[in-house]
Amino acid sequence: MLRPKAEQGRAGQPIDGPATHSSEETAPFVPSASSDSSDDPARPQVWAVLSDRTPCLVAELAEWGLRLVIPSDAQLSISQTTSFELRNAKRTLAQCSARVVGLVRYELGQELLLWVLDDTEQWRRAVERLGDFCVEGPHPHLAAPDTRLPQDRIDRRLRALAAERSRTHVHPVGRDDLQVSGRLDPERGLLLEWHPRLAELQPPFEIVVEGPFSTITFNEQSLTWGEKPEPDNVMCTRQRQMRRVAAPSGARVVLYGIDDEPLELAMLDVSFGGVSVRVSKDEPRLVPGTVIHDVIVTWKGGPQLRFMGEVRHRSPSAHPGSDMIGLQLSGAPEPLKERWAREVEHMLYPSTRSYGHNYQSIWDLFEASGYFDLSGNRRENLDFMMLRDAFENSYRKLAAAPDLGFLVSYESPTRVEATLAAVRAWSKSWFGFHMARNANRPHLVNSDSSPLKDIHFHVYERAGANPDIDWLVGYVRNDAGFSGALHRDFVLTIPGSCGVPFEVWKLNVTMLGDTYTPNVSEATPEQVDYVLHKLVGKRPRQYLEAHDLIPETFHQHELRAEWEFYGLMRERTAMIATDGGRIAAAAVLDSVDDGLHLYGLLDTIRLYELEPGGRQQFASLLLAANEWFFTVGKSSFVCFDENDLPEIMRSVGAKSLGAGMVTMLPRTATPDLLERISEFAAPKPMPTYRRSRSQPDT
Repeated sequence: MLRPKAEQGRAGQPIDGPATHSSEETAPFVPSASSDSSDDPARPQVWAVLSDRTPCLVAELAEWGLRLVIPSDAQLSISQTTSFELRNAKRTLAQCSARVVGLVRYELGQELLLWVLDDTEQWRRAVERLGDFCVEGPHPHLAAPDTRLPQDRIDRRLRALAAERSRTHVHPVGRDDLQVSGRLDPERGLLLEWHPRLAELQPPFEIVVEGPFSTITFNEQSLTWGEKPEPDNVMCTRQRQMRRVAAPSGARVVLYGIDDEPLELAMLDVSFGGVSVRVSKDEPRLVPGTVIHDVIVTWKGGPQLRFMGEVRHRSPSAHPGSDMIGLQLSGAPEPLKERWAREVEHMLYPSTRSYGHNYQSIWDLFEASGYFDLSGNRRENLDFMMLRDAFENSYRKLAAAPDLGFLVSYESPTRVEATLAAVRAWSKSWFGFHMARNANRPHLVNSDSSPLKDIHFHVYERAGANPDIDWLVGYVRNDAGFSGALHRDFVLTIPGSCGVPFEVWKLNVTMLGDTYTPNVSEATPEQVDYVLHKLVGKRPRQYLEAHDLIPETFHQHELRAEWEFYGLMRERTAMIATDGGRIAAAAVLDSVDDGLHLYGLLDTIRLYELEPGGRQQFASLLLAANEWFFTVGKSSFVCFDENDLPEIMRSVGAKSLGAGMVTMLPRTATPDLLERISEFAAPKPMPTYRRSRSQPDT
């Protein structure tokens, strides 16, 4: 970890040596009166200089850290520790070390999120002088809706699309009158359908590949690919939020209220959000925005379900004389919505299941995969053995409430190959955990991994289809492999995402009355409002929203009622510690059923310093939390230490379970996450792609 030296604290002196860089040298990076970024006279004119002397514009400033606009050639990576100076036109305001908890690259620049690690008192004083601020709205370097695919992901994306046998369209560049359809094949490459003008195809070619969420467009000089394609100018365009699957044979949609007679249409494909149907080009009434108040969805041998519908788009169909219409379905009661979701789930995930598990086989997978060996534990630990029955009981209840969460398994004929669980642990957040895979399968780096891909799609597509969810939350250990590459290193490059570093400490619950903490009490509703107000700026907005640390959702009335309806426990409270009549520190405590998380990471306490010196009250808060966890029937709980205070944790007898980072990904970015998973799971090495004209794909 890079830390500023004590003798380098003098204002104006750079953190990497003598003061050889004056403020005049970095003045071009100060917002000027003529710049767009200084139109707001209340915005402080400050900038930052990284340890390598890279100057950066400050777009957001808060007690937790800052958001910077940095040059596109700056070399930084997720979780890297760096140091920086915060400056204004006159002097250096603060010198701190920080961890990169967000790094978004655009074509003309980068955005960097830094979590301040040390010299927090100096940083707090600097922020108090300047005041929290955040520059909202689009920045001039934001990418266009069509995004250029990074060079290091092109081969993986094409391999993933080939594994999915994606549809393609090929036409000579500059000629829109000739287009030949085809598909990618994982073994034979690009296969073209027969076309009477096939011989007229001349290079260069523009190739469009239809993925499950996005289309990939690129130029190629040849359709006879050698060792691998050599695409040029690869662009990625998002087409849809939810993946589609072909509708069953005979599936129909009946629309009432369009005319005196019902209109019956053939269904083409389905998703969690709706269906697409085929309609005659001569049908003028079904245009985007049209609302149909009575829609019946039916297929042979399947259910007849009634919804409201809205036409979202209309586009040409591959069938002559017809168009394709996308129909969003809504307005159904909860039982009907869940029945529809189950029907779509069966079609989207034929190789995984979210209920009817063999729980002993899943437990055996946890043991064989080494899941019980994490954080220095041993698989024969009695704590895990005692949770076996509670684990099964909790997930049997959860199986009836898929909007609250579920456990997904991928099964072969003889065993469970992989598992992944998720719960709506907070009002607007989906939390994934319990990922385990059979240790005898080839490593992900060396082989395709269908089980990992399929369980992730099952868990996260359900979250992406739920409009009541805003965030996908992940806890990632610092030493994690696949999870680190996906849920940390990739997630934190998505706009709107954020990370917060932590260390997890486990504390055992003792008998009531063992501790006396007169300065600690449970918070009243008024004190809760005060604490939530003070937390603004002390943690990123994404963190506060995702963990229900805002007034609208803190008490979780609706979420707790839903958990209780299915026989599941969800408890929450807040504690405060006072010093001289002021609330100096606070803690938020959460608890769920035993067995839901085998490491107890949902039975938590989080500590927050509200006033300078408030962290001295953390030990009292931890001791007082013992009483509350005892009353809800817990034998242990964990503390997420986000303040880097191991000495306090050890003083109360806590045991470290390891360090990591909590990441928050916007739900609307679910397709980005799933596309990245497809790339990780793509077959390796790249197949030899060749197209044979003598064997067209018909």
